[in-house]
Parts: sequence; structure tokens; C-alpha cells
Amino acid sequence: MKLSSNRQLYDYLVSLSAELESCGKAELSAIVGAASRCARGMSTEFLGESRIALRRVLREEASILGDKGRADLLDVLQQLDSALDHR
Repeated sequence: MKLSSNRQLYDYLVSLSAELESCGKAELSAIVGAASRCARGMSTEFLGESRIALRRVLREEASILGDKGRADLLDVLQQLDSALDHR
């Protein structure tokens, strides 16, 4: 899953938050939702908060996402790492 804008990252986070909520993972859903709300602030803060939230999902509940969901999550994290490491 290649992202070309912060808007696409925001949309991904909102979708992931809804998926986590539907799976009964309210706490993780809230964490991902909080990261999505950082989109209104500075770009670096949004990317950093997104990376923190997604790493937590990966650590705690990546298995509920299925193969495609896990692959998308890993791809987004790789993009975030690359973007933040080159700032």
C-alpha cells in the first residue's frame, strides 16, 4: 500500500481504527484514532504519532488484520520510517 499524501495516511488510519473497533479492540482503535486527529497539526507530529500507533498495533494485534492487513500495516510503517528518518 503506497501512500502519496498525508490525506491517504489519514484515510488509512481512520479505516484501521474502524476495523479495530469492529474486532473489539477499542483501546487500540482509540490510539489509532488519536493519531489520525494529529493530521491537523504539524506534518512531523502526524507522521510520528502515526508511527507510534501503528507499531503498537503491530506488536499487540496484527494477527487480527489478516495477511493483507498485516502487509499493508508493514508497508505503511516502512514508509513512515523512511519519511521520518530522512527529515
